[in-house]
Amino acid sequence: MTVTDTGRIDTAYDWTVSDRVPDEVAASCLYDSAAWLRGWERIGIEQRTRHAYVRAGSGAATDVLPLYETTMSPFWHGYELQCELSGRFGNPIVFAGSPYSMYGKRGPIAAPLVQGAYATAMDWIHGGAADVLVVPNVTTEGVDSWLAAAGPPTGTVHLERTYAIDVDGTFTDHMYRIDNKIRRDVERRLRRGEERGLRVRMVEGDEAHALVPAAFPLTVDTSDKNSWPALFDEAALHGMLDIPGALLSAATVGDRLVGVFFGFRRGDEVTFMCGGVDYKSLREYSTYIALMYRSTQWAYENGMRRIEWGRDNYRFKERHGLAPTELWALVYAPSGGPELALALRGMHAVLHAYIEGA
Repeated sequence: MTVTDTGRIDTAYDWTVSDRVPDEVAASCLYDSAAWLRGWERIGIEQRTRHAYVRAGSGAATDVLPLYETTMSPFWHGYELQCELSGRFGNPIVFAGSPYSMYGKRGPIAAPLVQGAYATAMDWIHGGAADVLVVPNVTTEGVDSWLAAAGPPTGTVHLERTYAIDVDGTFTDHMYRIDNKIRRDVERRLRRGEERGLRVRMVEGDEAHALVPAAFPLTVDTSDKNSWPALFDEAALHGMLDIPGALLSAATVGDRLVGVFFGFRRGDEVTFMCGGVDYKSLREYSTYIALMYRSTQWAYENGMRRIEWGRDNYRFKERHGLAPTELWALVYAPSGGPELALALRGMHAVLHAYIEGA
């Protein structure tokens, strides 16, 4: 089966492939929304050599799954380094969805969407330089959808655990749903940070862009702390702030930026994708706690119904009442043998142990 990059429909499977995001997308979360997909396409941090959008369903708004062929995705490379598998998957790699996107709400995926993505990716692999298709950050229901529509992969990896909360009642209600000991500690830290001059505020537009030169080193410090490559450059951060709904939760002491979360408001949900803190001042100001709780307070006061908090800091997020969702990666390698399957089992073991123990 040949699939063009300019778009066509296969009537047997009812899916379309195009190099353009459809005008309307039936999005389950930020990362498969039209605004995000268009914005992410303009951001070059993953060094894409080509892309396509698989569309399935009928009606004006349809399901979409992006395909990216990349020569260097810093996020995926971080996993490779962590598992001592750098370069093991070849170059380029085809991704069905970006490793940067945490599809915590997506759930099941329509069979035609999986079939179209798989067929297109295999066409790229057989006719190009890539060896593998990686399907990152799908839920357990998404894994079942891929297994049913595309068959078993070469390997499945427990890639991430992402967190969210429903915004219910008032911020005071939220605080009293937390363990009493933790709540009192948070209140003490917030009060102490403010007494020492820490302020957290939401900014957007030009004001947010103006903070990028100070925010970028904080995101790099976070990557360095975890022995990962830098996940963003300044151009990528500016590009994300150009996406509709983008905002910055900024923690400052005087005119010094000491912490930042990059967030995206979409309807009545806000997703905090990335950020960083000044680790030298973390103990003095409890910056991470201040950013998390003042951002939560903002969500309660601005009509949000859900907050997506993303990956990492697993035990901390669980102690503070956030609900987890397991995310998986499926790796399809047409020419992969037992050695690659063994490597993927090792990758699963390393990342699963990290998620359970970190």
